[in-house]
Amino acid sequence: MFELNRGLHHSQDLVATTSEFVRDIETFVAGTIAASSPASTPASLIERAWALAEDYTDWLRWGPSGMPLTGEQIALHAEAAITILRTAGWNPSYEAGRGIRDALTHAQTTDTEHRFSGDTRMALDWIFELLIRALTGAPRANYNDWDQHPARTVEEVFGLLAAAATFARTYGDPAPAA
Repeated sequence: MFELNRGLHHSQDLVATTSEFVRDIETFVAGTIAASSPASTPASLIERAWALAEDYTDWLRWGPSGMPLTGEQIALHAEAAITILRTAGWNPSYEAGRGIRDALTHAQTTDTEHRFSGDTRMALDWIFELLIRALTGAPRANYNDWDQHPARTVEEVFGLLAAAATFARTYGDPAPAA
C-alpha cells in the first residue's frame, strides 16, 4: 500500500504520489464496503463451469500431494481469501501483493488449523479457470491474469471467490462424518 515516507523532492513527485495514495484508498474502501456476501452465484454459471470439466475431475478429490480433498476444505480456502482481501484491500499489482494469489498464499501460511495446502490451492486454480471460462466463453483462462486485468473490479474478484466456494461445496467430496 501507499508509503508516506518517499523522500519527495519535486512537485511532480508529490502529484504522482498523491495519485497513488488516492488509488490505494479507493481500492481499500471498495474492498471493505463491497457486499459482505456477494450476490448469489447463478446456479447456471456453476453448472456451465462443471460441464466444462467434462469427465476429468480427480483434481477436485485428490491433491497433487496424493492427499484426499473435500469440497469444504476448498471452499473455506476461497472464503479465507475473501476475508483477507476485504481486510487488506484488493490491489493485484505485483508491487502491492494483494491479489487473489497473494490472499490464497497468506491464508495457507497463516492457517493454524492446517486446512489449506498446495492441494486446496491447485483445486481452486482449476475451479477459477472453469468459472472464468464459463463466464467469458474463452477456451482457456488464468485466474491470475484475470485478477490483474485493468478492467477488473473488486466486486468481480469477490464474486469469483464466492462462486468458487459454492462450486467446491456443490461438486467436491463431502467432509467425513465426525
